[in-house]
Amino acid sequence: MDNNIIFGIDIAKGSLHAREKPGYAVVVLKNGDIEHHKMVSLHKFMRMVWKEKPSLVAVDNIYEIVSDKCDLILFLQKIPPDTKLVQVTGGERLLPLTKLARQQGLSFDRFDPNAEALICARLAQMGTGYEVSAFEDKTIIKVSRGRSPGRGGWSQNRYRRKMHGYVRQRAREIEDALNELSKATGITYSQNVTERFGGYSKSEFVVNAPRNKVHIGSGKYGDVQVSIKGIERDALVFKPLKAKKRDYIIVGIDPGTTTAIAVLTLDGELRMLHSSRTISTPEVIEMIAQEGRPLVIASDVFPIPNAVEKIRRAFNAVSSSPFEVLLAEDKIEFAAPYSYSNNHERDAIAAAVSFYRKNKNKFEQIRKRIPPGVDADEVIAQVVRGKSVEAVISGLTKTEAKETDVHAVSERRDEEPFQLKESVRKYESIINEMRTYQESLKNELALRDNKIRELEEQVKRQRSEVYKELKKDKVMQIRDMDIRRLHSKISEKNKKISELNERIHKLKKVRRLEISGRVLPVKIIFSFTKDSILKTQETVGIKKDDIILLKDASGGGMITAKMLADLGVRAVIICNDMSHAAQEELFNLNVPVLKAKDVNIQFDSTEELAVINPDDIRNAIEDWNKKSDMRRMAAKEDWLKSLVDEYRSERRRELKD
Repeated sequence: MDNNIIFGIDIAKGSLHAREKPGYAVVVLKNGDIEHHKMVSLHKFMRMVWKEKPSLVAVDNIYEIVSDKCDLILFLQKIPPDTKLVQVTGGERLLPLTKLARQQGLSFDRFDPNAEALICARLAQMGTGYEVSAFEDKTIIKVSRGRSPGRGGWSQNRYRRKMHGYVRQRAREIEDALNELSKATGITYSQNVTERFGGYSKSEFVVNAPRNKVHIGSGKYGDVQVSIKGIERDALVFKPLKAKKRDYIIVGIDPGTTTAIAVLTLDGELRMLHSSRTISTPEVIEMIAQEGRPLVIASDVFPIPNAVEKIRRAFNAVSSSPFEVLLAEDKIEFAAPYSYSNNHERDAIAAAVSFYRKNKNKFEQIRKRIPPGVDADEVIAQVVRGKSVEAVISGLTKTEAKETDVHAVSERRDEEPFQLKESVRKYESIINEMRTYQESLKNELALRDNKIRELEEQVKRQRSEVYKELKKDKVMQIRDMDIRRLHSKISEKNKKISELNERIHKLKKVRRLEISGRVLPVKIIFSFTKDSILKTQETVGIKKDDIILLKDASGGGMITAKMLADLGVRAVIICNDMSHAAQEELFNLNVPVLKAKDVNIQFDSTEELAVINPDDIRNAIEDWNKKSDMRRMAAKEDWLKSLVDEYRSERRRELKD
């Protein structure tokens, strides 16, 4: 990777979501030179990245080169490990590219993709932007079989043992490499091994270091394959290229019983607004310090109140107050673009906005005069403090040039001795290694064999203990499941027994009433439906010559009426009106339908059982029979009369003819 090479990329034609593949404008910054490449495909761009191995790939929006998170992860895996993908417009919250360029004193044609790609590269070179990180600072290395053993034949066991031996050999080589890396850099790792006949079927290393720090390559080596990749994060992380400095702010304060604070950036954006009745001066100072470096402390009255002056002195900031009293209409106008919850917050906003509006044009002029690479906010801050624009720009430019020259001279001065020392150290290390190579190998092999035997014994013991524990846990789990199942069965049986006992109790009551002969039991059906009839038949039983009481007779029809008649009931007592169809069906089936008010029914305390005097029911049925006979006789007379009338009508028609 070359630290002096930076790629800038911007989409020039098409879209990732269109049928035609997009084309990109690519700019390469290389040792001060600028190379422009137009209409480059993403595939060709990847070849350019692998050829040049830039330190940074800068883009204004990552979703111009990838469509989603999965696509982004594939992109990051394809580029060289030491190359960083940078989104120059920000992390979670994006800022306009034009605004960022203006802050750095740069300008460009926003309709030209090549110009946008160049600005992206320039901004990344200046340290503006966020590195896109989709992987944790951990790397996973998997060593496994390169092919499946298959079913095989006579030599299958020998082939499987040989393959597992190769996996173990490759895993140990990687373990040695990681040990060397750990001694040199201090990284740590853990290993998980799956042992099989003759060696390992799989070995997995989790290294506590990013992928670019682990110099081990993926690939297939005969019957063994090695896969190395970073561990994916749950969500994307955006890391700033350089530590974010505390920028300058304009603070408006309205002191009093309720203190209000309004913080504006040098671009006029409201960063923070707060009001409180209980906040103290130290708390106000701490709150302002968290938002940035106060350049101006403003008040909406003249002279500045003592409380505001105390806060101004704490930051050594410039004070600001209006020469004329701000009217309520002016304050409302100043605070109109912002949302506030009370008059104190409005006054604090008005104080800050009053200073910003007076100096807005001046700030814009300063930004236009600043050469590229000079911090615009720093120039504005020094001008507000009383310096001239030319003196500030000259001072900042000289300081940067001086730092650059000193750094270059120092590097050249230290480079040659450092290289000689490195060469001497390297040769001495090689000589010492050659002298002790044979002895160290023998000692290492002996120690490793002893360690392997100890570990194999330990694994054997642990396997036996773990197997016993697992077997015990499995037996306990099966017993617990059986106990829960039996408890559930017992609960169901107890519920059934309770229902049957209740039914037996009711049946005994009914039977006692039947045997006594003093009263007749009346069996209650709560609604005139098929389900209710079947439920009553199940609980207390309905047999021939039983007397039935319908609590609600309104819902039945011919089918339910016939159902009662088929059960052979002696009479049906109703508490409200029954449908005409059901009443006619029972009449035709010769089942008496009596009204509850015409008979004396007595209920128990639960109103689930009722009795009636035998004489009362007998008399009621006899009355119903008499009325039924009269109704049938009247119906028969009406039928005979209609028959005679029909005959007479026929005779009259015949005589006329």
